[in-house]
Amino acid sequence: QHCEAVELGAALEEGLSAHYAALKAGGITPDVTLPEQKIIRTLDRNHFSRILSNILGNAVKYSDGDLSVVLRENGEMVFSNAARDLTAVTAGKLFDRFFTVETGRGGAGLGLSIARLLTERMGGSISSEYRDGRLFIRLRFDQP
Repeated sequence: QHCEAVELGAALEEGLSAHYAALKAGGITPDVTLPEQKIIRTLDRNHFSRILSNILGNAVKYSDGDLSVVLRENGEMVFSNAARDLTAVTAGKLFDRFFTVETGRGGAGLGLSIARLLTERMGGSISSEYRDGRLFIRLRFDQP
């Protein structure tokens, strides 16, 4: 694992840009909130890109047409979207290997379990919560 200084706001913007076509195809215009100051964490850039890709890919698949991305000053990233098909129970299983919200939609269900593995490998935490019809995924890396 090759760790380096990663500016989280810029990395988030890169990840969103990489998913622009898929987001647009899903009718999703992300609402992005970044703090004024730069937030730097020592991370494996490739792992971090993969984590973002898996979270954003999940949002494209399961969002009801919106996506909010907030980077807080403490370095916590919160991704949220309306998701009528979810329940608190299914939201809690999103990180389980092979779990998919709807088996009929296909996919191996590995995306978020891989995101959790890579996050924890870099000393971070990732969690999900379902509240008021919205799915919240929280990703956080504390300063080393």
